[in-house]
Amino acid sequence: MDTLPNIKELSVAHDTTQLDKIGQGNCGTVWAAPCLGCSGHSHLAMKQENSSTGRSLSHELQIHQKLLRASALGCLPFDIPRSFGFLDAQNSAVWNDILPRLHDTYTRRNAIVSEKIIPFPVSTRRLLIRKFSSDIDEKRVMNNLTNEHCLIRPYLRRRRYRNPKNDTAEQKKWKRPRAFSLQNFPLHLDQMEKLGLDPCEYAIVMADALAFMHWVARVDGNDVKFVLARPRSPPSICCQHHRKSPQDAYPHNTGILGPHTMWILDFDLCRDLTLDKSGIEQACNAFWGNDPCYPQPGQSATADQRVWDTFEHRFLESSAKALGTRSGQIGVLPSLLMEKIKQTAMDVSKDEFGNW
Repeated sequence: MDTLPNIKELSVAHDTTQLDKIGQGNCGTVWAAPCLGCSGHSHLAMKQENSSTGRSLSHELQIHQKLLRASALGCLPFDIPRSFGFLDAQNSAVWNDILPRLHDTYTRRNAIVSEKIIPFPVSTRRLLIRKFSSDIDEKRVMNNLTNEHCLIRPYLRRRRYRNPKNDTAEQKKWKRPRAFSLQNFPLHLDQMEKLGLDPCEYAIVMADALAFMHWVARVDGNDVKFVLARPRSPPSICCQHHRKSPQDAYPHNTGILGPHTMWILDFDLCRDLTLDKSGIEQACNAFWGNDPCYPQPGQSATADQRVWDTFEHRFLESSAKALGTRSGQIGVLPSLLMEKIKQTAMDVSKDEFGNW
């Protein structure tokens, strides 16, 4: 397990260059720390707690490190950012160095430091613009520094275009026009097909990740984010705290997007999971409460149902491996969860089912 070394060694407070604001959510604001000598990539990130959110970065750190400990038990087909520890808001020696590198409006707050997920390169960003927004000013989008932090969110539960007469309020919310951004770019099923990507490959990885979180780490996975991005970089001189993990040996996807892998992140809403019927209820709620990343059962379209079937089969297969020879009530939990998820979909469909 990686622990927080001297903060200056991590380059978070190593120089006076401004930190890039690469993301902001309900829990915190994320800043990237440049890693010198790594072709301009940022290999470290700092998530600074937002005020009055009711969420806890110390809890996120606890779950994050729990997942990392569990991941050390075997080779996984996805990546989890490495965790380097907690920065207390009262640590004035550290924050005196960090604050000059942030925007003027930011003050000392609790923060966590972790591995920076490397975004897609220029070639992939241009591809996304030309394939899905050819009518916008490509040069303007490419020159926007925010768009350099291009991570892709695979949405296996949603297509962009449907009959508007059948849209629920939730679907209409997702279809509201918004400014084009490559940061956390949503990639829907129809877009994957347009790019020649097989969504079933991503469904398999998500199924493995869900089985891992539930039965190995015993975490419900609530509000976890799945993103596609470049694989972890090989060790370099400036990344002194890189350690090779079983994940590094796993083959990564290539194709039109270039080399990439699936990452999971954002664990502040995750909770411990008990291996009983109460835990199944909790896991089902987390499944439907997440972004539309997981496939959806009961689809009328054959292609969409194929993605769900792939996901369900792989989840049960991976769960059986994770639980091993455990039998009785624990051994049937994966099947109970899949049935609960499908029953929930059927119940909601009676009241004009929409993609959650």
